[in-house]
Amino acid sequence: MIFLIEPPLSPSYKKEAVRYLIDHVPGETLEEVAEIIKKEGPDWEVHHHYDIGIDVRNLLREGEFLWDAVELDDVWAGLIEKAVKKKFR
Repeated sequence: MIFLIEPPLSPSYKKEAVRYLIDHVPGETLEEVAEIIKKEGPDWEVHHHYDIGIDVRNLLREGEFLWDAVELDDVWAGLIEKAVKKKFR
């Protein structure tokens, strides 16, 4: 049984997810995502929902982050964007 210490949509839970992505997504993949974001702008997540988005969502599920499918659809892009920014600032 998994017990939540923080609610899934809390800022601290999201920070934990960003840290998880930084630790588990290879650096060169984060660099590729950074280039895609830079090149495609704010619509990048629409174009990559079924490639990068699936990979990010699956990785977060593997890390036992307890968002349901709708919540994951809402947060995955923002989380990977924050991971990219933190990794390369």
